Amino acid sequence: MAFTVKYDGNFLTDHMRIIDVHRNLGAGIVSTTEENVFAGDDFVRSRRDKSTIEVEFRTFGNIATARRLLAQLTSSSIPTELIFSDEPNLYYQAIRQGEITLTESKSKLFANGTIIFLIPAGEAESVDTKVLNEDNSGGELGTITHNADGSTKVIINNKGSLETFPKIKVTNVHENGYLGLVNENGILELGKRDEADGETVPESEVLYTTDSDLKFSDFVDASGKVNPQIASVGGTCDTTGKIGYLKDGLRLITPSTATGSTHRGGMLSLDIPPDSNGEKGSVNFYAWFNIFVHALQNGQTGLLQIMFTDSNDNFVAGYGIVKSDKTGNTGAAKFWVGGDHPKEYKSITFTTNDGEQTKDPNNNTMFNSKKGSADFVKQGASLGFYWKGSRQTINVPELENVPIERVYIFIGNFTNSNKFLGELSLRRFWCRKDKVDVWHDLPNRYQAGSVMELDMENGKITKDGISSNNELVTGSEFISLPSGETELDIYQSSWNTTPPQIEIQWKERYL
Repeated sequence: MAFTVKYDGNFLTDHMRIIDVHRNLGAGIVSTTEENVFAGDDFVRSRRDKSTIEVEFRTFGNIATARRLLAQLTSSSIPTELIFSDEPNLYYQAIRQGEITLTESKSKLFANGTIIFLIPAGEAESVDTKVLNEDNSGGELGTITHNADGSTKVIINNKGSLETFPKIKVTNVHENGYLGLVNENGILELGKRDEADGETVPESEVLYTTDSDLKFSDFVDASGKVNPQIASVGGTCDTTGKIGYLKDGLRLITPSTATGSTHRGGMLSLDIPPDSNGEKGSVNFYAWFNIFVHALQNGQTGLLQIMFTDSNDNFVAGYGIVKSDKTGNTGAAKFWVGGDHPKEYKSITFTTNDGEQTKDPNNNTMFNSKKGSADFVKQGASLGFYWKGSRQTINVPELENVPIERVYIFIGNFTNSNKFLGELSLRRFWCRKDKVDVWHDLPNRYQAGSVMELDMENGKITKDGISSNNELVTGSEFISLPSGETELDIYQSSWNTTPPQIEIQWKERYL
């Protein structure tokens, strides 16, 4: 098989023949020393330097054409993937250094040249991602062993010659208040080591979750009822359409054909169940949800509202996705508040794509097919709406003691538009009541089924898709996996003897 060189997705060897490749013996070592007053120097530290790879080649075909084409194919302005066919499972993050030198033959039939690639990191990385989980435990990647006390020992086989920074996913099988990860390179702790399993304290209780009601069956048809948010600001809305579970969550099934209203669609409602004391209504309330919105054509419109009311359907707050742009592809996340002066608190625009336009500053990184997590929290008079890693918070004093007792979901369109969004869905929803003062099994920091994702390379922690770096215990370090076989121990709250499910992903790195 012919030797090939692939750079930035292009096979350079389609346009040249390789004479030699100089990859050397890894990157150089740069050492720092300090002068010793008696003799010689004292060693201070060392680090791996950048490296270069030289590719010697010969052109074929027209020399001028080859010169321009190779210059174009290697002109990336940022480091990108460089792959050699004798190491098909590795790539270097490389950028061309300097000019490509060419020496033309006397016959003018070919030219010899050299391309120098700079490898800023001085290393190579595996093309594929290694994944160790419960299903392949015991294989070549390593072993996951769960212990009777709820701890887990993971033996990981990192075949790379350098340390690597993994992504670790921990799915809590039992409610839990603490996670500790320990290996030879450091300790990372999340939560609270001494969090109790139960006591008489103000606590939180999950009152409804689609994890046990996958098709939103507990929601009831609210067809014909007043849309509480739109009515609160004096608008009109026809709700005689039908929404229900379809494909992945709640979607518009039968559009309303009514005229004379500003909005039309379908609506469901849920009377939030009482807490363990039998008390209905939550002054301190939390809701988590997952939304998907994607306009498949410019000019498609629609709206999805998650609305919270008291027992008399007085509007308290709402989180919505609104696309009224009938020509382009701009939508908005909207946050609404009730009280004495109902209003739109904030409107944040984004492109209603599927998150693929990474250079678009308004790229849909919140509500695309792969993500979608958001939440709403009410703590007395404080109302908070999640957006990209933080909450937009407003204080509404008159709502401090108003309990949330009902949830409305509306999905529909604008009456003056006939092009409905290609994808608009509420995929998951759960809500809880905070500060329930009873003796009860304490709903801990990590509920059963909650997923913690730890990105060691980028220093990011998420819980159920929500940024949660505040869970880190002071002094924690993001850990790496050394080269070779290594042990990672994972600990939980001392009273939790049900082990979690573990998945570890990493890229192998080589000198």
